[in-house]
Amino acid sequence: MIPCNTCGGDMPELRLTEYNYAFCVECSESGNKVKAKHGVPVMMGEGDHTWVETIIMDEEQYSVYQHNEKALKNLGKTNKAEMLNMDKDDKNLYGPVTIIDTKG
Repeated sequence: MIPCNTCGGDMPELRLTEYNYAFCVECSESGNKVKAKHGVPVMMGEGDHTWVETIIMDEEQYSVYQHNEKALKNLGKTNKAEMLNMDKDDKNLYGPVTIIDTKG
């Protein structure tokens, strides 16, 4: 048994030599060293070449991510500029224009 670097309690030497943990199981479970992780699936690519990646985040990063996602969902409820879809057939454009000189 060797002392834990965090709390000073006893821990098996194999935990340090084999797995490179310098802290005991109690410190690990209490969150002093190893914190909970969160995974967020993200679709990458486009068309037929898409794949899903999982982004691993710690607690602080995940809370920022959740805050940003909530703000993005609420963005549609705010007053924002009108966006026109220029790919539609009803383009509301006028042209071509020919200028005629009527004074001279």
